[in-house]
Amino acid sequence: MICGSSNERVKPKKRKKRFEILDHTADIGLVVYGEDLKTLFENAGEAFFDLITDLKKVRQKEEREIELKGESLERLMVDWLNELLYLHDVETLLFKRFGVEAVGNEGLRAKAWGEPFQEGVHIIKTGVKAVTHHQIQVKREDGGWRARVIVDL
Repeated sequence: MICGSSNERVKPKKRKKRFEILDHTADIGLVVYGEDLKTLFENAGEAFFDLITDLKKVRQKEEREIELKGESLERLMVDWLNELLYLHDVETLLFKRFGVEAVGNEGLRAKAWGEPFQEGVHIIKTGVKAVTHHQIQVKREDGGWRARVIVDL
């Protein structure tokens, strides 16, 4: 750096760091099993909310019907859990029981039972941001079904 016309060189001041970007993995995986596709999706809903709260404290006071269209079972699994997360985020609902009426590559029709979050009654064990497509698997295995889902925390 040149100051004025004297051609003196001035050393720039050493700056303190303003920030750093750190890699951090904030994900958790769920592996879900079911003897058929309906049970697999029901168990996925239960596993998802068991991650979020203590299911023993959730009552089945309200019912929600859920219908989704799907391109594949993997996409449908992600959409199913993200729809449940949407209802949790927007209506503060905690679900305990799930009844899948129909599921296949073309879509899903189900019901979920639970109640709104109540301070002092319920706890939030884990805050979930989204269910991802990363490493998603839904496949037939050992006479039943198995799904692997990664959840962004």
